[in-house]
Amino acid sequence: MLRYGIAFDIGTTTIVGSLIDLNTLKEIDTASLQNPQARFGKDILSRISAITEDALLLKTLQLDVIGACNSIIHAITNVTDRDYLELVVAAGNSVMEHILLGISPVSLARVPYRPVFKDARLLPGKDTGLDVKPFTKLYTFPLIGGFIGGDTVGVILSTGIHKKKGASLAVDIGTNSEIVIGTGDKLYAASAAAGPAFEGGHIEDGMTADMGAIQGVKINDDRVILDVIGNINPAGVCGTGLVDAAAQMLKAGIMDSSGRIKNRTEVYSNLANKIIEKKAGNTFLLSRDSKREISVTQKDIRELQLAKGAIQAGMRILMHKAKVDEVEQVYLAGAFGSNLKTESLVQIGVLKKEWQDKVVFVGDAALDGAKMAACSEKKRKEAEEIASGVTYLSLSGSRQFQKEFIRGMEFPV
Repeated sequence: MLRYGIAFDIGTTTIVGSLIDLNTLKEIDTASLQNPQARFGKDILSRISAITEDALLLKTLQLDVIGACNSIIHAITNVTDRDYLELVVAAGNSVMEHILLGISPVSLARVPYRPVFKDARLLPGKDTGLDVKPFTKLYTFPLIGGFIGGDTVGVILSTGIHKKKGASLAVDIGTNSEIVIGTGDKLYAASAAAGPAFEGGHIEDGMTADMGAIQGVKINDDRVILDVIGNINPAGVCGTGLVDAAAQMLKAGIMDSSGRIKNRTEVYSNLANKIIEKKAGNTFLLSRDSKREISVTQKDIRELQLAKGAIQAGMRILMHKAKVDEVEQVYLAGAFGSNLKTESLVQIGVLKKEWQDKVVFVGDAALDGAKMAACSEKKRKEAEEIASGVTYLSLSGSRQFQKEFIRGMEFPV
């Protein structure tokens, strides 16, 4: 008899769903969509603010996420498949899971920043508006605390860092970046609001990682070599391209450790010709054709610094709390994280130089955790045990976080 399950990673920026054959435990198909809630703000705090100002918007945002999930369900199944769909599993950060279930997340923006619920939920999928049969259940991952939700539990479950003997670090890089430290016997987690720069948001010529996006940059002597998705004329720059560009600009001496793009007279190579001096700050030209110019602006660099500063601060505070000086493994999760270059992350200071050979890219680990839970009741129980055993650190309003954040904005010399 046919038996299917669907696993969702409900991201702030992107929603991804996978269809799984529960008999063979194999993935059949996967699809993704941009989260339509972005019209209310690219980050979770903007969406909470929208609901705070107008409580009726909660239903609108819920319909947005349910509608996107239904579109994905239709894309990866046919009518017959849905007759055999037993379980839908959803993992997302705390705000995304609240909205999915139609529960107001406004408590997360107020001291003491607590979610309304933390337990896993199992309920009829139909009751939430999902286009599924009456017998199809929806399972939502348990939350850890604050903004650390089911997606982080999924990362822990899929990477297995809760079972590792030595110290390990997992970072899910995105608009809301989650950081987890495993010491061998304890788990600590925190959330760093990195903002959308890593995903091309708030960037002058920014875009998501679609056709035409500059996803890689290399400066060789005086040449700027671009890696463009689809090998077509560049249409913009995505997050990985921005990280690469910043790393290469530092290496080539186009930018100093404060993040300032230098004036032409300060750069002693033909690369000076690619610097455009402006009152609001200099820009560095990546590409120019008859239709458009694509540059990295001074403001872009500042956005990147804000993002990396938040992640660095979160990592340092967690490691101090866990009394960990060094880690044996670094897991980089998230669709964005898996496309980054380790050397670029080290160059701009997101990762320590000593970690360069310890990095493991694990892709959409939150989705992988959701898939595991879709296939096994034992794994769902394990996810619940993980969530209850993590020590959550709130970074909101922390003086130590502000101190580390400012320190983390500097680029390595």
